Amino acid sequence: MRSPRPSLLPVTALAVAGILTTLGAGVAMATPDIRTFEDEPVGQVPAGCVTPELAAPAEVSDLRGYRSAKSLRINDQSAETMVRVACSQPAQQGGELSFQVYPNTLPNGFGVDLLGDVRDIAGERSVFHLSVTADGAVRWWDAWAWSQLAPAGTIPVGRWSEVRLVVPQDNSAVRVFVDGDEVGAGGPVGIRQVTSISGFEFAGFGTAPTGDEVFVDDVGLGSAVDVPPGDVPFVTGPPTVIAEAPTAVQMPNTAVLVPREGGSRVLLSYPEHHDDSASAGNEYVYSDDGGQTWTSAQASNPMPDAPSFGLTRLRDGSLLAVNYHTYMVAGSDDRRAEVDSAVSTDNGMTWTRRAGSMTAPEPMRPIADVTDRPGVPLGGFVLTHSVLEQDDGTLLQAGYGYYKNDPKYRQIVLASTDHGLNWTLRTTVAYDPDLSDAPSYEGYCEGAIERTADGSLLIVMRTGSYLQSYTSRSTDDGVTWSEPEPMTAGQDDEPVAGIYPTMTRLANGALVLLVGRPGLSMLLSRDGTGTNWTRPTTVDYQNSANGTFLVLDDENLLVFGDRGPNWGRPTPNPYQVWARPVRIS
Repeated sequence: MRSPRPSLLPVTALAVAGILTTLGAGVAMATPDIRTFEDEPVGQVPAGCVTPELAAPAEVSDLRGYRSAKSLRINDQSAETMVRVACSQPAQQGGELSFQVYPNTLPNGFGVDLLGDVRDIAGERSVFHLSVTADGAVRWWDAWAWSQLAPAGTIPVGRWSEVRLVVPQDNSAVRVFVDGDEVGAGGPVGIRQVTSISGFEFAGFGTAPTGDEVFVDDVGLGSAVDVPPGDVPFVTGPPTVIAEAPTAVQMPNTAVLVPREGGSRVLLSYPEHHDDSASAGNEYVYSDDGGQTWTSAQASNPMPDAPSFGLTRLRDGSLLAVNYHTYMVAGSDDRRAEVDSAVSTDNGMTWTRRAGSMTAPEPMRPIADVTDRPGVPLGGFVLTHSVLEQDDGTLLQAGYGYYKNDPKYRQIVLASTDHGLNWTLRTTVAYDPDLSDAPSYEGYCEGAIERTADGSLLIVMRTGSYLQSYTSRSTDDGVTWSEPEPMTAGQDDEPVAGIYPTMTRLANGALVLLVGRPGLSMLLSRDGTGTNWTRPTTVDYQNSANGTFLVLDDENLLVFGDRGPNWGRPTPNPYQVWARPVRIS
């Protein structure tokens, strides 16, 4: 059987003003040569196009045409050979592929690719891989999995639809328009930078005896075109490089804003090691100009040898750093784990390091078989994100991991009444080893907690790679939590997939949420309850999907990400950590 191919995706608009730039920024569109196939011989591959190796040809047909007699027929009836046609032209920066498409029969689907080159890998290849499914939904492929961009019926069977795929001059994304309406946006295949656009490809997904028959007409690939952004709540600016190295710098996970004379300072930390439980070490940097330039502050790093840590600015102005890893305490029947933390009262210049502990009501098992502290097993839980400070000074910390017999992750909340030195496991928020039979299901984890406009606590949790996020709510300050519910967003209640969610409540009451995989996307709950969310707006596509953001004010944010992880294939070259300004429109 043939390998599955990516699906067609809807495009999410990215727009910016001032220091922000529109995703669709480009040059005025040059009128492309439109291929109508009227002068092409029936039964032949169109001139200037080829049939890729091991594929069957797509041929010119006089069975149907868009306001004409002929079109390109993709008649895929074989279980062994895919029908494909690839058409190349001189390389360019960005571009717009436009075509009319008529799915006559579509039991499986069909694919559309933009071809080009990527950084440091020789040869033309698919750089944007899209598909239309049997029910007319549009999806995109990021080299790991499909993600839906537009719902079923977007490209229906039995009629012509006009499709436009718009790529800006920086080749960073593709915006998808169907019959004049923008339906979504997707990113490149893989994490390497796309350096040019040089052609396109159509392919069928047919399987005998009920294969796919699709007609394509009026095809043209023109120059990049400036398309104004649609109605999106977030506008994204260009990235600023924070760090670049031949070895791993990746997955920025914590940032905080502190006052300084004449303004404010952004503090940021990111790991400088591989993504595994046996490695450790992180970098600590700052910016005094809103993220445009960055300076190393490693001499002031509160925990330079930790794998990573979470930073929080508390109400009294002090800073709290809490280690991501915990370490099992010998002789405690695996009910206690060491928690390392540090406190600063001078805005992160100097730190007092401390070793406290967390206490669990049941024995834990180490969250991994390896450890970054030789001879000391890891504790049962890791601690993620910033802490949440209650009115009475109690601190709440999200974590996830295992009790002794847990086969899947358990999402927990810890509480501290001594300024984050010692912690007790307050409650299990969510645990269900049988929620999903998907291979990537991990259990509830990586939860982000925030207080909402109605006074309740909301947590958004990962369940696995490319799987739907879940939410739960507490009305008693985190003692008990509601049954987890799958998260949806937008007018159509679309499922929200994501890993490492990060959530913050703005001063005006609105909630902002960042989720990853595919890419990094942001959602807004305008009323601050977390009940209704805007559809995800992607702010960056080519990254590990592990990132964070920082609120500068009610309109301006800084989003932090990377250019791919050490487990990416191919690995990043070079590794990179970046910051992007995002404005809430």
